Amino acid sequence: MKRQYLGLDILRGLGIFMVVWLHSAFYYFDGLYNLDLNNPPLIVTLIGLLLMFAGLFAMISGTAHTLQLHRKADSGYEPKKALVFNSISGLLILAIGYAYFIFTGAGLVHFETRSMNNSMLVDLIRYGRISTVVSERILYVDSLTMIGMNILVMGLMFTLARRWVRDKKIQSWSSFYLVSAFGVFLVSLVRIPLYDVYLKVVADKQLGMVLLLNGFVNKNNPLLPYLAFGLMGAWMASMLKERDWRSLMRTALPLSLVLLATGVVLYVGLPDTMLQRSIDLKWYAIMVAQLGLFLGMMLAALWHYDFRREADTRHMSFVSTFIYRFGVAGLTVFFLESVVSACIYRVLSLMIPGLHFGLLASLVYGLVLALCWGCFLMLWEKVQFRYGLEHFYCWVLDRFGESEKKHKLNGITTAGDGP
Repeated sequence: MKRQYLGLDILRGLGIFMVVWLHSAFYYFDGLYNLDLNNPPLIVTLIGLLLMFAGLFAMISGTAHTLQLHRKADSGYEPKKALVFNSISGLLILAIGYAYFIFTGAGLVHFETRSMNNSMLVDLIRYGRISTVVSERILYVDSLTMIGMNILVMGLMFTLARRWVRDKKIQSWSSFYLVSAFGVFLVSLVRIPLYDVYLKVVADKQLGMVLLLNGFVNKNNPLLPYLAFGLMGAWMASMLKERDWRSLMRTALPLSLVLLATGVVLYVGLPDTMLQRSIDLKWYAIMVAQLGLFLGMMLAALWHYDFRREADTRHMSFVSTFIYRFGVAGLTVFFLESVVSACIYRVLSLMIPGLHFGLLASLVYGLVLALCWGCFLMLWEKVQFRYGLEHFYCWVLDRFGESEKKHKLNGITTAGDGP
């Protein structure tokens, strides 16, 4: 098992860059509420698909955190100490996730009422008011909340697997995680009927049932099925530990292709409800396809940056280095991008009365902002990304064990650890 897997950071960085771009494009498109959800333009469908990439972050996080746990186990960390370290990491991401979605995060679109539930600061900047409708945002399972929950659950599963491997109750780490991933993914079918149950208990104000079901089935990124994406990442980490690259590819690539093909066939054959955000078999088909797609993307990134040649940021192209910075310090960018975008749009609207963005203009607006964030990261890197959320994350974790992410913040490339 190598210590550095640069492809994980590149892929995470690419995902964050695309989110920053498409968030601004989506939320500042003036024709948003006029979309025909039964027959949307192709570009809108593609944007909708790209904004459903939370599973990629779950898979990368699952790989990164499991690699970190494997390294700690191999270096003699006691199981309890490793579990505490991992749990603190998960709780930190959960806290950041809730703070993000309440205060600075992206909006929740309600097409039926042609309205949007904005985070507090975005609402204040855009409309001069402080949003008081926070219950929906607290219950909404955004990507950071999902990753935090995944980290907590997978820490417990790693502890269990470690004991079973020691007692020879399971054949290997990788077999444990692969069976677990597919088990959770199949169980995730129950989210389809349970989501309607969840909506009913919310309407009936049954708080206990709401809290019980929320993390498992509520929109947008619940444990069912996103824990399966994290466990698939843990499987990848364990395969990297147990096998050489060629052996891993012989197993993982066919699996990726079968999942992708199965999901695409199901998607094409089912009625199109994607932009209606329905939780149905169409949604499940997308999840199947994404499980295969993201696994394939991880294989491609690892091959290109870690196994085709020696992984070293000094030898990366300008474009790869540009994206890599998003993978290192992208949490801070993700946390602030909606607020910054709202500020810039507010200034532009004051300078240009009646400002409106069509589809192309909104895409350009989002791309320019993403590129500007990249330029900011180039400057911020010169002071080791100090005082950002990543810096705080590492400062807290260092109290409970060695945090390897801080070396990347200092300009030293290590394996893809962190959220």
